[in-house]
Amino acid sequence: MRTQKYTEVEAIIAKYKNLASETKAVKQTQSAFTDFFAPEDFQRLDYVEQLIGYIYQLSAGKQANENVVKEYEEYTRYYISGLISETEEAFLVDNFDILLDYAFEHLNVIATLGLDFDEPKEWSSLVPYLLKNKKGKIFIPNSNNGREFVGLDRCDLVVASGFANAAMRAYACRQNIEQYKNSESKESLWSDLADDMFDAVLAEFSSFSEISIEDTFVACNRIVKKGGDILFCIPKKHVLSEDTAFLHQYIKEQKTLQDIIQLPSGNILFHFVKMPHDTIVMCDATTLTQKTDEGVIDVTAFLREIEMAGMPEREKNTIIRRFKYDSLNADILLPSYYLRLPKSGVQISEITETIAAPILSDECQKEDHVVTINHLSNVFSKGRFNVDELPLLKTDRIRRYYRVNGPAVIIAVSNKEMAIGYTTDVTTFLVPKNLFVLKPTAQVDVRFLASQMLSRSVQDQMVRLVYGRGHNVTLANSWRDLVRLDIPNIEQQQKQIQDTAFKDFALQEQYVEMREKGFKHSIRLRKHALSQNISALDSLFSSLEYSMQEHKGHLKAKDQLSSVSTMTVGEAMGIIRSRLRTICERVAKLTDEQDWGKCEIIEPQMFIEEYEREHYSSKFIFKHLWENFETNSFAKDVFDKKTGKLLFHKGESMNTAWFPKRALQQVLDNIVANACAHGFTDTTRKDYMIQTSWTTDGLNLLIKVANNGTPIHLDVNSDLILEYGYSSALNQNGHGGIGGGEIAEIMRKYSGDVKILSTPEKNFTVTYVLKMPLVSLY
Repeated sequence: MRTQKYTEVEAIIAKYKNLASETKAVKQTQSAFTDFFAPEDFQRLDYVEQLIGYIYQLSAGKQANENVVKEYEEYTRYYISGLISETEEAFLVDNFDILLDYAFEHLNVIATLGLDFDEPKEWSSLVPYLLKNKKGKIFIPNSNNGREFVGLDRCDLVVASGFANAAMRAYACRQNIEQYKNSESKESLWSDLADDMFDAVLAEFSSFSEISIEDTFVACNRIVKKGGDILFCIPKKHVLSEDTAFLHQYIKEQKTLQDIIQLPSGNILFHFVKMPHDTIVMCDATTLTQKTDEGVIDVTAFLREIEMAGMPEREKNTIIRRFKYDSLNADILLPSYYLRLPKSGVQISEITETIAAPILSDECQKEDHVVTINHLSNVFSKGRFNVDELPLLKTDRIRRYYRVNGPAVIIAVSNKEMAIGYTTDVTTFLVPKNLFVLKPTAQVDVRFLASQMLSRSVQDQMVRLVYGRGHNVTLANSWRDLVRLDIPNIEQQQKQIQDTAFKDFALQEQYVEMREKGFKHSIRLRKHALSQNISALDSLFSSLEYSMQEHKGHLKAKDQLSSVSTMTVGEAMGIIRSRLRTICERVAKLTDEQDWGKCEIIEPQMFIEEYEREHYSSKFIFKHLWENFETNSFAKDVFDKKTGKLLFHKGESMNTAWFPKRALQQVLDNIVANACAHGFTDTTRKDYMIQTSWTTDGLNLLIKVANNGTPIHLDVNSDLILEYGYSSALNQNGHGGIGGGEIAEIMRKYSGDVKILSTPEKNFTVTYVLKMPLVSLY
């Protein structure tokens, strides 16, 4: 929370940073950096670390924790005395807690990494509420800079990873703290800690941990007293997999679970209180995030929802509700399932047949046809396929497939949307293992089942059961038993199929009408821009004609056009040539269609890096976010676990898009041009940057292109920028207000999409998110 004191602290830090950056030693360190070399004194540039390390010692004096002093020693030795006054230093001492609030949001280097536990960053602000400000002894395996105990009454803290920053926070909050160093004993986790030793444990399990979730929970449960609290956060993929089967049984038998909170990331926070309960509170806090950080719970919004729980206006959008233990489904511990998913209807498992286990492609026939993710659609009327029109099996590589005898519905999922394909053919085909197959029983029409899988109700149920990312996206093991839909009789099914097809047709008609209207509007704007250029040319030619008369029919480049105009003939001819080129460009863009070539496989990292090399600019620099820590290729050969046969070669791409290369290049051209025209306008700035990154959601490949220029004006709806004809600079650079509209048109033409994120409070103020279909690994 920004207060007057926070602003003053921020101003003092800014003063120190600005003055320090002008010193000779700092400039020498900055100039020593290269892409491959960091100087030994690089901590000289970490001004915030220098300040908090120095002010901590100044404030704590002899009480300063030696471990904190030692960890910050490499920074404090570069603190430059005299840049801020003694009065300002004293102000920081008196407001050390506020200094830490600022510092821990802006640290460059200090980072805490727990091997078995992550920082409780998302939910640390909830701890005082969940623990009801209880006193006692609390164990924290990995601290979030001490933020989890801010607001608690005086207690005794034991912290393992992240101790230095937690100790600073404990000093500011007047809390007692000691460091826990992991026992060398490998007998069990925390084997050196006594049973019933703590009043609470705050732990977030890491997906990279070598210790199992069960062993971790057992250790937490062992060291907490009867009546004590366990806040145990688990990644969603573990909650929805077999990894937590033990937890389901434990909860059912012991009934000590008091709250389950689904966090913005999808991770699940379990709050156990070691005494039996009759009820359990479910909370879906995925939308309750801070505006400045979407990965952190907004505790004010959270508490407001608690106050409003049970009110009539919350019945359709329930965030939190209390349930009886008897109503729990032992197979699912997901708040959104209990809060929003329907309890009526038929389980999908009751109306579909089970598909046999997958087989390897070398057990198949080369005449077998294969359906892939690229044959699916998020529109029912486009989802039908004929088996004999599918491509044949590729025999040059081994993959896992299901053998399916149609009719059947094929499904692909992401954490936001679905795509389906279906066939009425009574024949056999292959389906890659990364897709899901529903083969309906006799009482269900395959077309009806396909249409219902794209209904809002079923999609809401399905996407909540998705976990993982990229090519590892999948559904909860028991999803067929959890997803429900209503099954009418055959006559009503036929009617619903027709209704769905008519709705598709109406939406397509609406889209075509909107596109045509936008295109006509853009044509009018372009014609207007052309008429402006032609009027300007007419004026120039009139001036040239006058000059010829004055010079007896002869013109020289240095001749002045008239007695009132300082423009020369040479300058006028240059303008004419430029305007003619602009006119030619705009006339070319008046055509209805442009051939962007055929769709092809695009590997995102290679494509972006090539684009950056070919579009070097002195106005800004390109930066991408995957080098050194993320790769889009398999690091080693991948073998089938059962047979040992090679599935994927080392170096083979994991994720590729299906899109015309020239079209994607044009999209990036327009995005970069928009950044230069509207964002990079302050000529005094030398730090303009275009930052690219990519990810996948299991269904689409997403490329993000962000810039750190001038933010979109608050009065401008960012969605309008993607409409044809919208422009704040209609007659500049030959675009005529069609840049954003052209981006959206190209993306949607090839089954993709685009949206613009405006984040004026962040360093990168504008981000284009380009979505395009993934190419199946199979």
